[in-house]
Amino acid sequence: MRIKKIVQGGISALAMAAFAVAMAPGSAQAISWDHGPLYDGGRAAAAYFEENGDHVKVCDTKADGKKAWVNVYDHMTGKFLYSLTDTKNDGKCSYRHASDGGVYNLPESHDIGFSVSKEPSDNTDSEYYVYFNDH
Repeated sequence: MRIKKIVQGGISALAMAAFAVAMAPGSAQAISWDHGPLYDGGRAAAAYFEENGDHVKVCDTKADGKKAWVNVYDHMTGKFLYSLTDTKNDGKCSYRHASDGGVYNLPESHDIGFSVSKEPSDNTDSEYYVYFNDH
């Protein structure tokens, strides 16, 4: 009887651990993106923005050996905030969000600008997008 209780308790603990992992904040899979994909002109880079939590994602969408790049600006003040790159077209993307702190916590009630391009030395196909960050 004692062994049965230990096994049942172990299964309950495993179930609770799995639930905790599934509900952990910061899971990029659970985000419903407000804006995106925001492409560069050659569609080699795609960026996404979710206002709630200031989530920003950039993905390399073309196997051309160049990085996908997004520069984030406070469009209202003209201040450059940060860059985010994704180096390979491998189905993985790069992420930042407000809980990373500092510049990643984007100003509320401001227009936020996104310059999407491939490698910073090749901005011929860059595109610029602006969204109002209201939450």
